[in-house]
Amino acid sequence: MTFPPEPPQPSESGPETQLSSPEPAVIAQSARLEPVPASPMGFDTVALRGTIEMTEGKLDKLAQRFYSNLFASHPTLRELFPASMEVQRSRLVGALVRIVGSAESRDDLVAYLEGLGRDHRKFGVITEHYGPLGTALVLAFRQEMGELWTERHEKAWIHAYDAMAMIMTEAAERDSVMWPSWWDAEVVFHRRLLDDLAIIQARPHTDFPYRPGQYCYVSSSRRPKMWRAYSMASAPRDDGLVEFHVRAVGAGWVSSALVWRTEAGDILKLGAPQGYDLANPRSERDLLCIAGGVGIAPILAGLQELEQRLDGRRVHVFYAGRDRDSLYALPHLESIGVRYRRLTVVPVVSPEGPEDRSPDLMGNIVSAYGDWRHHDVYLAGPSSMVQAALRRLREQQIPEEQIVCDDYGTW
Repeated sequence: MTFPPEPPQPSESGPETQLSSPEPAVIAQSARLEPVPASPMGFDTVALRGTIEMTEGKLDKLAQRFYSNLFASHPTLRELFPASMEVQRSRLVGALVRIVGSAESRDDLVAYLEGLGRDHRKFGVITEHYGPLGTALVLAFRQEMGELWTERHEKAWIHAYDAMAMIMTEAAERDSVMWPSWWDAEVVFHRRLLDDLAIIQARPHTDFPYRPGQYCYVSSSRRPKMWRAYSMASAPRDDGLVEFHVRAVGAGWVSSALVWRTEAGDILKLGAPQGYDLANPRSERDLLCIAGGVGIAPILAGLQELEQRLDGRRVHVFYAGRDRDSLYALPHLESIGVRYRRLTVVPVVSPEGPEDRSPDLMGNIVSAYGDWRHHDVYLAGPSSMVQAALRRLREQQIPEEQIVCDDYGTW
């Protein structure tokens, strides 16, 4: 999955991050802050960072205040959100941290906000909602910070929100000219390969334009208003079918419904495609792909396209699983390798067995294989594996712009 994404990324969702001008209020006497710095977005980044730092450890409570304020002032907005708000609160917190952390990089922040604006269309968010959402957020900060909240903090968030809301709404409006808010897709194939893992193929009712390596948010009619990010596991096909590999994660409402309750004929909703183009035809560098679990899905999609267009790049795939049986995609990879002779596949299973979760195993093996500084690098899988492999790759001084990561959380 690409993240989501997102981070990937992966999480149930509703409308994510919105802000807006607050109502007048009594402002505490200004705290001692650094002078307002110049930033690419014109934001007071010192004040914005200060609010995040001063609410560290209380961000979930901040999110609770935000939604309480929002639903109290605009009860009709409650219907946009799922019944369970735990994942939604987590998404809000993650987006706030991401926005403030990216405030010094205009290109990164604008791209992120444009993606948020386009993606929020599937939740039913319209331009008129941005005001109430922002008012609720700034009020939540004010309530949570109490006497620490200053006029400078208030001005910083109002100014930042106005700019961010404009970027998001303009991106959503541009997107609405070309694409629907979501795509309805009928499930035509569902098969459980493992007890907790299913292969799903669905046919969108209209053209669904995506690239190999990308992901989209998926919602099931069995879990309405809840969305999870999943990578497409197949390259675009002439028959329009889109494939997903879904692992049931703990008590995850969406993933469990997709794995254990979904059947042919069900209708899924697909959000707009997002993320990295793994088979980018403009790149000439060889590829290093590191995957664990269902992180292999976007790599399969990329390999299918590279094979179809007879791409000349070499591809190394390191594929990790809890045990040999969990390497469910290995036969598919070996089949592609017969036809696409520039592919090398290295299965990785711990000699200690399925209970071993040593995060350094994959990083050590990848590093031992050679110098990857002249490769494009893509990592997708469990957090511990991705982060450990990433540290070892950085030791080789691979340029950051050549590395893309999709964090899939747990095994």
